[in-house]
Amino acid sequence: MMSYEVMVAAVSGDPVAMQKVLAYFDGYMDQLCTHAFLDESGRVEYGVDTLRKTQLQGKLLAAMLRFEP
Repeated sequence: MMSYEVMVAAVSGDPVAMQKVLAYFDGYMDQLCTHAFLDESGRVEYGVDTLRKTQLQGKLLAAMLRFEP
């Protein structure tokens, strides 16, 4: 579990704390961004949509900076 101090520092704009928050939610974002893709031979493969993950990370960072503790 993430500490309150890290969250307050991230909301205040501390880049190290913001990185810790992103790392904390990394696995959850991977789950949200995992999709089925077809490879060249037509087989279904699963992978992380990195564009969508980057968008989610950006939205999380923007929300942290707007948050008032």
